[in-house]
Amino acid sequence: MKRILINGKIFTGEKFVSAMEITDETISWIGDSQTARKRAADEVVDLKGRLTLPSFWDVHTHPLWISETLGSVACTPPNIFSIEEMIAALKNSPQVGKKDAWIEGWGYDESKLAESRTPTRHDLDKVSTTQPVYVLRSDCHSCAVNSVALKLAGITKETPDPFGGMIGHFENGEPNGVMLENGASKLIKAVKEKDTFENVVKRTLKLAAHYRSRGIGVISDMISLVAPFDYAEIYSEAARRTLEQEVYLYYSIDEIKRFNLTKLPQPTHPHVHVAGIKLFMDGTISNRTARVKKPYKNATTTGFSINTAKDLQLAYKFAKENNCQIAIHAMGDAAIQLILDTYGDLQPWLSDRPSVRIEHATLLDDKILKQFRDAKMNFAFVTQIIFLYAEYAAYFQNLDEKRLKECYPLASMLQSGVPTALSSDAPATAWIKPDDVFASLACAVTRLGANGEDLNHKEAIDLVTALSMYTKAAARMVETAQTAMLTVGQSADIIVLSQDLFNVDPQQWQKTTIEKMYLRGKELNA
Repeated sequence: MKRILINGKIFTGEKFVSAMEITDETISWIGDSQTARKRAADEVVDLKGRLTLPSFWDVHTHPLWISETLGSVACTPPNIFSIEEMIAALKNSPQVGKKDAWIEGWGYDESKLAESRTPTRHDLDKVSTTQPVYVLRSDCHSCAVNSVALKLAGITKETPDPFGGMIGHFENGEPNGVMLENGASKLIKAVKEKDTFENVVKRTLKLAAHYRSRGIGVISDMISLVAPFDYAEIYSEAARRTLEQEVYLYYSIDEIKRFNLTKLPQPTHPHVHVAGIKLFMDGTISNRTARVKKPYKNATTTGFSINTAKDLQLAYKFAKENNCQIAIHAMGDAAIQLILDTYGDLQPWLSDRPSVRIEHATLLDDKILKQFRDAKMNFAFVTQIIFLYAEYAAYFQNLDEKRLKECYPLASMLQSGVPTALSSDAPATAWIKPDDVFASLACAVTRLGANGEDLNHKEAIDLVTALSMYTKAAARMVETAQTAMLTVGQSADIIVLSQDLFNVDPQQWQKTTIEKMYLRGKELNA
């Protein structure tokens, strides 16, 4: 099929044109509308002056987590600002009163709650004393649960802290329902997530409409699992049905250890790719669990480490043998430094993409940026400005002025020459639309927070650069022949916007909607 788009403001990633021809799945011609009208086509689409862009690549997100939040209660700004409001919202969950059903919410951040604390089991017992209640924190590492959930998980005052997590306690030693970091959250998830393969696939299929609404054509699932169901099989089956997005998978190193894997699973659909392995070096800034060199503001804690240098060495050996990437969660400067010290002088094993991706890369000063630039290893940063935009209050509360200015320094990261891309880490952000690309773009360009805070305007970048970090720079983070640009021979992955970002105040960008979307030349229904 041949389709021609005319009368548009089409930004190819390099320049503006007004017309484009799509033959089957690829772009076969670009030019002006007058010339386009003379070309034969099966369909002519009038863009009516709309800004048209390459579709976005979200190369760090958690789609299956998002699929779960689509049916749970949002406990995040701008909807929820107190524990009492959270309780009221959870009481209205469609799961209330259903036998064996969990009442679930997501997105709380204690720094944004009027009570300035995490909800405890006593708070959530007000939602229900007969059904388990589970609320995922905004970082997706921690959670809060009620007494029923604790009982189902068998957690008592004698339960020891698991590896990579801490169980919260009241002063009398009883568990308070706060499960800090993934190691503790897993104890709850182990009894909560009882599902079938078919139900998980059906939930995954709901992502098609979600990502269509976001203009996202490529996604990376950054904590892929082998059990209870292999993510490669889940996504492959979803792709065989109606999921059109391209998918890249990064398997947790915990799964590598648990199942003594020597090779990574393989997908059975061409649009699903196994890209690498994922490690966690620390927690989050907002929760004071990221590993930092100096104590947090008005505190003695420096966070804590999860994976170690030994784990990094194991990952290096595995990745080299499997010719795949290593992606590493590291937010604190101490965690980032450990990665650099362990890998910096080693020879890269991948030449067409970064061998080692630093995910988040929150705290970066000029000294460490220079070390990354001069390293023998081919590193890259995949960062999320949406964190600072949505969670500035927590960052301000936890970091001194100098370190606050060093958070997500986009301009400096780009100037260093280390490849850098933007992404969302959704749903791990205290915002109602954590993977709203337009919110990230606006923050990158203005360096203003959700409440107008100055997020260090010296690190602002221009719109073209910001767009590239969600398209062609993102595409360079994975193994692909695609450039994420609208040029001849490339996949016709295209979005048509409701407003022109180049001529609208950035504060209005979040009102943008996706009017049309094409993936591999196929128009996706809204």
